[in-house]
Amino acid sequence: MPLTAGDPVRVGRYRLLARLGQGGMGRVYLGRSPGGRAVAVKVVRDALLRDDAFRRRFVREVAAARRVTGVFTAAVVDADPEGSPAWLATEYVPGPSLQDAVARHGVWHEQAVRGLGAALAEALAAVHAADLVHRDLKPSNVLLAPDGPRVIDFGISAAAGDTALTETGTVIGTPGFIPPEQLRHERSGPAGDVFALGAVLAYAAAGVGPFGGGASHAVNYRVVHQDPDLTGLPPALADVVARCLAKDPGERPTVSWLLGEWGRQETAAPDGHGGGTATADWMPGPVVDVATRMRTEVPTEPVPRAGTGTTEPSADPAPPTPRRRRRWAVLAAATALAVTATGGVVWRVAAGDDDSPPADPPNIRELWSRPLDEGQKLTVTTDRALYLENKDDHEITALSVADGSERWARRVKVSDISGESDYVKNTVGDGVEITGVSGGLLYYGSGQYLYALDADDGDPLWEHMDDSFHPSPVVVGDAAYAHMNAFFYVLDPRTGDELWKYGYDGLTSDDFTVTDGALLTHGEKRLIAVDTRTHKERWTYEAGSEVETSPVAADGTVYFGTRDGALYAVDATTGDEEWRSTFTGELWDGRLGGGAGAPEVVGGTVYFENDGYVSAFDAGTGRVLWRKKQETDEVQALTVVDGTVLVLDSDGYLNALDARSGTRGWREFVKGGSTNLRLVGNTVYVEQNGTLTAHRVAT
Repeated sequence: MPLTAGDPVRVGRYRLLARLGQGGMGRVYLGRSPGGRAVAVKVVRDALLRDDAFRRRFVREVAAARRVTGVFTAAVVDADPEGSPAWLATEYVPGPSLQDAVARHGVWHEQAVRGLGAALAEALAAVHAADLVHRDLKPSNVLLAPDGPRVIDFGISAAAGDTALTETGTVIGTPGFIPPEQLRHERSGPAGDVFALGAVLAYAAAGVGPFGGGASHAVNYRVVHQDPDLTGLPPALADVVARCLAKDPGERPTVSWLLGEWGRQETAAPDGHGGGTATADWMPGPVVDVATRMRTEVPTEPVPRAGTGTTEPSADPAPPTPRRRRRWAVLAAATALAVTATGGVVWRVAAGDDDSPPADPPNIRELWSRPLDEGQKLTVTTDRALYLENKDDHEITALSVADGSERWARRVKVSDISGESDYVKNTVGDGVEITGVSGGLLYYGSGQYLYALDADDGDPLWEHMDDSFHPSPVVVGDAAYAHMNAFFYVLDPRTGDELWKYGYDGLTSDDFTVTDGALLTHGEKRLIAVDTRTHKERWTYEAGSEVETSPVAADGTVYFGTRDGALYAVDATTGDEEWRSTFTGELWDGRLGGGAGAPEVVGGTVYFENDGYVSAFDAGTGRVLWRKKQETDEVQALTVVDGTVLVLDSDGYLNALDARSGTRGWREFVKGGSTNLRLVGNTVYVEQNGTLTAHRVAT
């Protein structure tokens, strides 16, 4: 991702070329040394550095991390932990994360998992030899290079956990990979990393963690009290992984034992460690191919901003010279967002704009197809499952995203409406209506009640009397927020009990978000923030026109669009305006606006559409990076996937725009009868003529 206005251009002796990502510790950049070595430069955020305890621990941990010299670790090559800003530079690993590789290319076979286990055990041995404990080993912290995996971020999570900024009782780590002793607030040492290693290998072999998904508290409960689910793992592999996942850390194998167990096969290492060759031939072929390609695409100059050839953006960029460009693969996986449309899919090449580079036909292949029962329809999707409802038959079915197989099917409980009002009996009815999925819970309404099921297995959890409103609660922390037009109420996601309620002075939209300890919604021109701790209004912001979109929060800022075509950025904590940018165009008339969609914030850029216009703005400054008028009167939906902006227009076309320049790569006509089309990540789900089909799209 290109650098933004707020990013440094140099840290220490390293020239920064691009932003790789960000997290709780700060931002990560791709840098080059004076001699041309590519490094990942991690710059710690200022809020952490203001905590003296963190600063002292960070200095100690960086010093220890520099002693780690394992083949399968991303070595620390330079650092200034006492500087302002504080930073460290590690070996840059041009390859996908294990999380991304499994999501895109599927689960790994037994030999590959055993090879991965041997390499990761060797990495942990090197970390432990330096008197460090990783404490946050997970699929996203394992990068896959052509010559084998690299474990990253060792020693850093320990520093982040030992700070006054950490709330009392908070556990550092990722649910499902945190060992039970750490959840019990007991001492966690190298055996905790062995637990995480077992969970990582189970993920590689099955595509899901051994303790399932869903709400953090539910996953953590399973880690402490329930046995892992190792269904699908080969017996010999499952036996070793189960030992790694033992509740008692004293019963887990040591790293040296694992090396002896898994190191019997040849593993890859660049210098011959483990008896291997020059490449990781045990890794799945598609993963090696991606890693090899990414190694050849590491930029040597700053990645240009959208619509420009330099790192400085232009409000009105000139059309680029038509040519075929190599796309640099971004390491961080894009957030999967859903778009719903009407029509059937016919993929063909269409002529681009005059300034469009030559485009190859989209690479789409059918993943799976299955018939639907009478009355069944697709309602909501997640990155793991699709949920079908059969309203009148009172049935809900969950399908696997990977192959369309049935994960579970259940005839669910419905509300007794025999003694209710005519409105409930004749209008609401006792059918089932899925309203959403959040926090590992699947919500559906029937009659006077809202019901919650476990999204992973369909087990019924609770019911709540909601007077037939049937909201779609959003789980944040230990609370589920259910929003109505004039009020919202907050439920305990474990029991469905109402915790508290808040009423507005006037009507608001159904659109809302919860971020930074506040629930935000809008009414007419007002953006309203209600503090979720004090249960009082925190602030109200008055826009210059009617608010048209749901508020979208990212990095402490709330973005929203208004009827007159403007895009706003407001500080989520104070309600102060950070910037506003007018949505202009040759034929734009703000008086006729009103088709705006929710902004998308990806990699420091805000993508926004209103009627037939699509624009990209710098998230920090509001500067226009590019704007494109589509060949249509209205844009119906927009989403961003892997550097591509997918735009569905009112004429029935799906357009693919380059996220950095707005240049159109291809335009495909969507036609057919009554068809439901959804894009989730780079997968297209088509519901037509009683059949549900999944296609994979290359972006």
